[in-house]
Amino acid sequence: MNTLSLDPNLQAAFGTLRRGYADERFPSLKTRVDRLTRLRALLVENETALCAALSADFGYRSADQSSFAEITTTIKSVNYALKNLKFWMQASRRSPDFSLWLSGAKTSTQAFPKGVVGIVSPWNFPINLALSPLVSVLAAGNRALIKPSEFTPASSALLGELIAKYFADTEVAVVCGEAALAQQFVTLPFDHLIYTGGETVARHIMAAAAVNLVPLTLELGGKSPVIVSESANLKKTAQRIAFGKYFNAGQICIAPDYLMIAADRLEEFLNCLGEAVAAMNANAGSVDSVTVINDRHRQRLAGLVADSAAQGARVVSFGDDIGEHAYQLNIVIDAPANTKICSEEIFGPLLLIKTIGNLDEQLSEIRRGGHPLVIYYFGSDDREFKAIAEQTCSGALVKNDVIFQYANDDLPFGGVGRSGMGKYRGLDGFNEFSHTRAIFKSGWLDISGWVTPPYTPQFRILNKIMRKI
Repeated sequence: MNTLSLDPNLQAAFGTLRRGYADERFPSLKTRVDRLTRLRALLVENETALCAALSADFGYRSADQSSFAEITTTIKSVNYALKNLKFWMQASRRSPDFSLWLSGAKTSTQAFPKGVVGIVSPWNFPINLALSPLVSVLAAGNRALIKPSEFTPASSALLGELIAKYFADTEVAVVCGEAALAQQFVTLPFDHLIYTGGETVARHIMAAAAVNLVPLTLELGGKSPVIVSESANLKKTAQRIAFGKYFNAGQICIAPDYLMIAADRLEEFLNCLGEAVAAMNANAGSVDSVTVINDRHRQRLAGLVADSAAQGARVVSFGDDIGEHAYQLNIVIDAPANTKICSEEIFGPLLLIKTIGNLDEQLSEIRRGGHPLVIYYFGSDDREFKAIAEQTCSGALVKNDVIFQYANDDLPFGGVGRSGMGKYRGLDGFNEFSHTRAIFKSGWLDISGWVTPPYTPQFRILNKIMRKI
């Protein structure tokens, strides 16, 4: 796309950030700490307004859930970066080749900012998934332009206002708009671009970014499986699964998508799951609930259930489906392979169960679906867990829990293959948005003459020695 056809506000915001980077290509530790501190202040000082905006966007969203998922988790990331940034910024000594070492040469690497980073954030966690990448971007010394989701207009607009209040337009900026603006956004010649969302849109983003050879981080999700071992405690397993589907109404890229369990344990598990849902106060009018984002997604989820039932799958429901803040967890059991629920990411309060109890068959089922964002295992058999680790590929592997791997800032977050590329959070995020530059300082002895024609006996000796070191 010709840059002259860009939205003028988008073009101006990008140009201002580009000039900011040109004026300060390597921000000091003090400057980076100041930016991260301001980001934390933005969250702390505006938590009530942010949670209210989020609830307005969702139709209803528990303020406590928003506080934890959007505010607390992002503040944790800021705190972790502030604690470790000094060490991340230090140059790393490298070992020179033996012949160069003899000459006194010194080698190292240093992380430098890439420049201006574009952040395209989704609707399911509008604040955290815009600002959590921003933590890594700012820690690495970059500038950022954020395009939040058009499906959460209240929180997106508020985020734009707050970023403009707490940051100079040469540091961070937000541009709000519909899908047409997002399409223009990803054509900009960013120094790096991170997108969180679905696989279909990611393909278009990759094509647009390829024009300017923009490096990408893609966080895509997919169908994350749960393996329930014969050794699993079903009550605890059900409690974790209920949480994974109740929290944010299951609208999480790392939520359990489908679960595999032996047929003879299915009914006991369903009983435990019903008890777990009831214990979570998942009833009409619950102040702790979260609604599905809009009618389109509600209809999509209902369509997945209807399609499965029409083709012979068993459907079991828990919770309450009437009332102002209704929440119902639907379970689809043994849907035929050609149903939509077996191929589409669920992304809501719906769980697919497959009665597959043999580990080899479970692993084959996972491999047929490509590399998931996360694989969850419930059980106590270390040999099984080792087999899963060695015979599958996923962004993360979790034992006896769900979702909380994201809350650990020292673990990288990201997918592999169809579930994404690249990692961020903590040190991995700092490295993702940094350019690691190789630095070589020649020594006191000039050995270039030894390898410059005409070649001497000394050259031939050196050539042989270098092969053996």
